[in-house]
Amino acid sequence: MTDKVDFPSSLEMSTKVRISIMRTNEEFSQPEGWIVTAATSLWLPLSFETIFKLFRDVKTRPQWDVLSNGNAVIELGRSLTRTFFGNCITIIQPDVPKEKNMLVLQETNIDSMGAFIIYAPIDLPTVTSIINGEDTTKIPILPSGFIISPDGRLAVDRDSTGNTPNGSILTVAFQILICANNSVSQLQQMEAVANVNVLLSSTVLNSKPSNEARGKM
Repeated sequence: MTDKVDFPSSLEMSTKVRISIMRTNEEFSQPEGWIVTAATSLWLPLSFETIFKLFRDVKTRPQWDVLSNGNAVIELGRSLTRTFFGNCITIIQPDVPKEKNMLVLQETNIDSMGAFIIYAPIDLPTVTSIINGEDTTKIPILPSGFIISPDGRLAVDRDSTGNTPNGSILTVAFQILICANNSVSQLQQMEAVANVNVLLSSTVLNSKPSNEARGKM
């Protein structure tokens, strides 16, 4: 953080949030300007496969993805990256009337070590240019997403009743472009940090399955 800017903490979250602000102008793959990055990790009493299915399901996406604005999302296209159905790159369109050109480019992957879901907003003209063969390394994109890992506990570590559930470590990270200017004020930094903290907190809280949902899983 420049100028040692203080940032608010969420009273609803017991986990620590790490936030930084950086300026990038050197990489073609990222937009020019000031970027705020925030990340946190938490433990969930579910297997990483179950959490992966929750985030990959387009039906449950509106409950945690702010880009959908609470509306339904539609999967427009899918390209498999490996033989398993969950390992793929998809293009998703939130049903937001005022943002018809806004799409989401997403990559999902799962194996025995864990899983990740990485996504970024992208507009329709950019997707069209990619389909037409434009050099993708020159298209700026700012991804956010989740990494889901087993918590590492073995069966022998569980209590004698066998009631200890499978657990996973969920890491959530966001990147947001503050502005494209060469300089950013301390007030802009503080506002950006406050906004990304709220975004991160709400995503984490909304991504926790309810007791009813856990029973169904």
